[in-house]
Amino acid sequence: IRNTRRPTARGMTDISAGASIVMASCADERHLPEDALDPSEQKYWVTDGCYPAELVIKLARPSKVSKLRTSTRGVRKFSLHVCADERLDAGGEFKPVFEVELADKPADAAQVESHKVSVKRALFLKIRVESGWGDFSSVHAVSVF
Repeated sequence: IRNTRRPTARGMTDISAGASIVMASCADERHLPEDALDPSEQKYWVTDGCYPAELVIKLARPSKVSKLRTSTRGVRKFSLHVCADERLDAGGEFKPVFEVELADKPADAAQVESHKVSVKRALFLKIRVESGWGDFSSVHAVSVF
């Protein structure tokens, strides 16, 4: 599944349009890794209870990243890492950008977060769910600006 989001109302373009999932540390046949890029938020990627859980997103082209927006549930701590190397499999390395601890919320309440970042060039983004508030957590949406 590729994301087909459009420019936002505030003039920022969601550069996750055309993005794809290239790796996930776990998958459930009902909640696939690709579901994290579905703009509806009705579909989502769920972790399998073993932390950390990783999701690697490949943008359509190398891009400057200034903001990451996520909608999650049950996530206690997550981090963002980026790689600009087009040949990730040939020694490209992820560099850490940030790590954040989220507030505990009821299981049915979304944890919507926006993080300003300053990344000059990225082709791959790694969303790493370091820990959850329970055995399972989910990523409902990822937007990159």
